[in-house]
Amino acid sequence: MNRFDKKYNRIARGISPIDLTSNFSQEDLSWDDFFTDRSSSNTTQLFLGKYSKDGIKFIMDRFGLARQARHLGIRHPSVEIDTTDPYRHRLIIYNGRERDRDHIIMEFVARYQHLTPKDIDVENEYTNQLKVLMVEWLLLQNPKSKFTHRRPRLPGQIHPGLGLGDQLFALFTIMGRHLKVDGIINVPEYYHTGLLFSKRFVFLSPFVQAQVLQVAQDLWKKYRLAVIAWASATGSIKNQETGEILSWQPRRQIIPIRSQLRQYFKSEDYVAIAGGLSDKKIYTLDEPRLREALSKMDEPPFQF
Repeated sequence: MNRFDKKYNRIARGISPIDLTSNFSQEDLSWDDFFTDRSSSNTTQLFLGKYSKDGIKFIMDRFGLARQARHLGIRHPSVEIDTTDPYRHRLIIYNGRERDRDHIIMEFVARYQHLTPKDIDVENEYTNQLKVLMVEWLLLQNPKSKFTHRRPRLPGQIHPGLGLGDQLFALFTIMGRHLKVDGIINVPEYYHTGLLFSKRFVFLSPFVQAQVLQVAQDLWKKYRLAVIAWASATGSIKNQETGEILSWQPRRQIIPIRSQLRQYFKSEDYVAIAGGLSDKKIYTLDEPRLREALSKMDEPPFQF
């Protein structure tokens, strides 16, 4: 649990479903919606079948996110919801009235999905079917901020991040309970996002979990996050025992919501592999290779 969990859980207990669907008219519902499980089909104009635009604004205010955004220079956040595709919903929060990508502070695309054991890319399989919220895209950025020497651009970034990851992860857990899913799944495109998300998410594969943590353990004391992130993105991390370059392959990680699923990730079988880190250093950073890769960039994120 991070430092926001206890506070957010207390706030969540005082929120009613009406708060989350405020200003959503029953006239917006189709006849079929009255006979449909909206948590799985999403045929309404509510985001994920549960949240109206005003409901999301209510969440931002109640959990203090709007106040924190103001401290970041984001004074007029506006919410847009796209439920055109009933099975794939999109939430965008802009800064101000402009609707271009340079004014997006959050973009969240998600859908419900059922996973059977054969769909779960784990060597040590969880045997039950899962109903999950699949995060297809998540963007958090602050267009009002600039990259600096201390906070350089990371792979995939156009603008600096918001720095609200801990708060978001705490809200994800609360949202998962409200949506009554077994878990929330994310597939990180980059190694560094997988590592950062590991504060709350756990990889379905214990072998991937072990690798992510081993790389961090071997490199973190000597290098900062930006260096490790770009080293991974440029193929500059290698296994010094085998000489193989670490090639990041996006794999599923999950916030387990249901107690049975949480117990799986605490099981002896999973922990024995995921937590079996070597005391001996396995991964090393190929500094000449990283310097060469940075030198070929039009705008290197930092000098190394």
